[in-house]
Amino acid sequence: MAKTIANVLTGVAVLSVRDEHALAKWVIAQQEAGSYSAKLTKDGSGNAGSTHAQFEPTTVAVTLQDLQDDITGVQNGFSYYHRESVVTVLNWTQFELRFEDPASDGWLEITCVPHQGIAGVVDWAQYIVVAATPAGYGGQTPDGSSVFDWSLANDLTNIAADILALFNAAEAGSGAATAAYILTRVRLELWEVDARSVWVDTVAIDGQAYAIEPGSVTPGLVLSSPNIEVGYTEDGVTMEYTADEADIEVEEETFPIDRVITKETVAITCNMAESSLFNMDKAIAGSALSGNVITLGGGVNKLLNLTLEGLTPAGFKRSIYLPKATATGAVGMPYKKGEKTVVPVTFQALKGDEYAVLVVDCAA
Repeated sequence: MAKTIANVLTGVAVLSVRDEHALAKWVIAQQEAGSYSAKLTKDGSGNAGSTHAQFEPTTVAVTLQDLQDDITGVQNGFSYYHRESVVTVLNWTQFELRFEDPASDGWLEITCVPHQGIAGVVDWAQYIVVAATPAGYGGQTPDGSSVFDWSLANDLTNIAADILALFNAAEAGSGAATAAYILTRVRLELWEVDARSVWVDTVAIDGQAYAIEPGSVTPGLVLSSPNIEVGYTEDGVTMEYTADEADIEVEEETFPIDRVITKETVAITCNMAESSLFNMDKAIAGSALSGNVITLGGGVNKLLNLTLEGLTPAGFKRSIYLPKATATGAVGMPYKKGEKTVVPVTFQALKGDEYAVLVVDCAA
């Protein structure tokens, strides 16, 4: 390979940590297309909140009016593939569409809930958003008015007229139209606490297919749960991989004839310059954080999920996922005059369901 200055990578990365119980991750075992799908999991603990896959459909400009036309016309402009873990009546995937007005602070989120309170589908199926899809919405009109309508009786048919009337009325003074609202984010998510898993894959938006695949060209594609950055660090973040190897030797040869890996470790280390309770809790393996109190002595080693994000030599995002990890080692925090109270931490990876670490370079 030739010497390429552009491949010499410099720059800082951002480390974020979340509890393992609310997890979104890439998996190989299930996929509708490609090599991966996004698996969204809740284990029945923790709080209600968004475990999701999302992207920014900027390759095709889709407006509120396009949504109205699609659901009342051919009804194939918005779809995705999904499967669930069990045939049990639960709340499954939500499909959220966020529209924004580039010329104002107006925004609108429409959440479709086709899989709420129904039995799971344990094989891949395509879901198409249609006029009868149960839905609700919330947002802010350009004049600053908050709008919200959520009822079990709602579907896209009976909220579409409300949405168009509300937003066209708010835009009337400025001369803008509902068509000015552009789709800026698509999110597929689990919300409620109930223990369950769902797999999501290829999404189609107004005739454009988006691959739910790590490193794909789908713009802004991320997996997320309640995910909090550790903030400023003293000297950056280091990822270290080590492997223990054993030589296979035989009497007849002076060189080993093979070499096998007997142990692998990946460690993420940093000195966190922000000594918040959140950071302290994540650095101390056996701590428990409740509100503004940390307790020690329970002897429970917390499972965490880590994401380290930086840039590739091409300037796009590089993500390093650790689906399961624990904090290890001593945590010494100095409290001295004129010195920062730095929180040192080392996270060690554990083997997840399919891999211990996934390094993904995004293509866009």
